[in-house]
Amino acid sequence: MKILIVDDEKLALMRLKRLITEVSEPVIFSASSASEALSIVEKNSDIEVAFIDIKMPEISGLELAYRLLTINENLFIVFQTAYEEYALEAFKVGAIDYLLKPYTTEDIKRVLKRIEKFRESREAVRFMVKTLKGDYRIISQDEIFYIKAELKDSSIRTKDDFIYYPLSISRFEEKLKNFDFFRVHKSYLINVKKISRINRIHQSKLQFKFSGIDDTVTSSKEGAKLFRERYGQFLIKEVS
Repeated sequence: MKILIVDDEKLALMRLKRLITEVSEPVIFSASSASEALSIVEKNSDIEVAFIDIKMPEISGLELAYRLLTINENLFIVFQTAYEEYALEAFKVGAIDYLLKPYTTEDIKRVLKRIEKFRESREAVRFMVKTLKGDYRIISQDEIFYIKAELKDSSIRTKDDFIYYPLSISRFEEKLKNFDFFRVHKSYLINVKKISRINRIHQSKLQFKFSGIDDTVTSSKEGAKLFRERYGQFLIKEVS
């Protein structure tokens, strides 16, 4: 396991590193600033866990977690702080655990054991998103109806929100390739499991409707052709 520790206090960083190595044998990366942490994760995509101090000088630990998860959405986030009032906010953004300073070896054991359980059972792709209200939360691929390209970035359509996300639609397509998402248009990647109806429209294009929202997405001619080849006429007849 590869672990990143982020804390602007050198003694706290060294102590956490020592406690982790007492109960496990991971490869540990250390960062004393948000910019350093971002650089480390960009260069080491196989880091699995980030222990983040919530009160950081450049940006908050919550904002840092959001930025790290836009680089690696599978990262397990563990917040650490001396301020108990941040606990609720930490879990709202999808932290797997929360360490209140001063923590002990037993606390570290508990966190690492919890992470191991999640590593064994996790099958979903997660994205940490920032809503229009400024809140942070974790969404999985099952909550996504479709993704729309927005220049170099994208917007995610969930049941209740359109959420901007700093990732290209091509990158989304790659990350979701093991799930039922299909690129029906250069600007649209849809969740096939959310489709409620498919209409044939002009120029051999397809129009997709979804369960639970009123939106429709129209394919390109090429996208319709590839969709038929992938899913066959049977699916189109079933949901028409």
